[in-house]
Amino acid sequence: MEHQKSACVTDPRTTAALLTEGGPGTAFLSRLRLAHPELGASSVRTAALLTAICWAPLLVLSLLGGFAIRDAKIPFLYDIGTQVRLLVAVPVLVLAEIPIGRGLREAAGRFLSTHLVREKELTRFNQIFVDALKRRDSRLAEIILVILVYGGSSLIILVAPFESGSTWIRPGTYKGLSLAGYWYALVALPAFQFLMLRWIYRLGIWTEALWKISKLDLALTPTHPDRAGGLRFLGQAMPPFGLVLFALSSVASATIASRIFFQGETLEEYQWSYLAFFLVLVAIFTVPLLTFAPKLMALKERGLHQYGELASTYNQAFHSKWVESLGATEDRLLGTGDIQSQAALENSFRVVNEIKPIPLGLGDFLGMVAPGLVPALPLILTIMPASAVLKAVMRLAATAG
Repeated sequence: MEHQKSACVTDPRTTAALLTEGGPGTAFLSRLRLAHPELGASSVRTAALLTAICWAPLLVLSLLGGFAIRDAKIPFLYDIGTQVRLLVAVPVLVLAEIPIGRGLREAAGRFLSTHLVREKELTRFNQIFVDALKRRDSRLAEIILVILVYGGSSLIILVAPFESGSTWIRPGTYKGLSLAGYWYALVALPAFQFLMLRWIYRLGIWTEALWKISKLDLALTPTHPDRAGGLRFLGQAMPPFGLVLFALSSVASATIASRIFFQGETLEEYQWSYLAFFLVLVAIFTVPLLTFAPKLMALKERGLHQYGELASTYNQAFHSKWVESLGATEDRLLGTGDIQSQAALENSFRVVNEIKPIPLGLGDFLGMVAPGLVPALPLILTIMPASAVLKAVMRLAATAG
């Protein structure tokens, strides 16, 4: 254990990876042999076992109670929202740790490999990730998440209108929960919500780490071709978060589908609420990159000032030498590098002027957002022809290209 801590102190890239390989719930999963204490819960085995623990007892109890396929307005196997929540969202939320952890590790490493962190800031940079590791393993955070999870589960089971009436959870308007309903309320639903909140918590840790890094004296260059001072790699780490968006969007879409099929409601009643929900999710996952907005805008302002002065000085000298000078002949122009230098300076000024407040390219943004939109396609097809949807997708792909 001491060796592991030492490695984290000397290599922030290792610590960054551990942001997704531990934290709330990992110790509990380890005791159930669902996760290795050092490798975290990022494995197919963990996803499969956790899914089985949540879903299989519900199937058995629903069959025993007679609510699996009949004797309820919404039988268990017909409950689209529950099936997607447990058979799709739960394993995806677990497996997403693998690519996201890899992306965060590479992003942390790029700060060092591209020499953005000055030597005088290396100690502070490393301490940022050590502190993040402590936040990840906070016992208080774990307790708070559990309280939120069971509070939310109770609210959904007891208050949410979708779970009222004759369903496999509560097979009668005035009856209590079925045995399957109790398992759902005490195990399955809390498991899903815990995984969801854990991702939000981890995102908060990553946001705090990036905010602290943004306060360092980084060696950013305004003319870096990535139009982000050399920080574009942070945006390149975002597409894997699309898996989390996919999982949460799947649950929302499936819940809407259930209400349409079993309660006679229409998509039009939910389209704006779903859009608002999705935009909020996208905004939440974009927040970490916003921490660099002040620094990038200051870099742009400083770069425009510096290169503006340089351009003025150079252009004045160029004009004086080649335009106002009576000796400016065609022979003298041939082979000179002055014009090429002027073009290079103009290009540098253009690059500085194109710096955006967020180090996120359109392709990376679409790579994160697109998976989250996939679950909405079946709903869209109920009110929009497939050909129109295909054309819209092709236009979006062409824009990204």
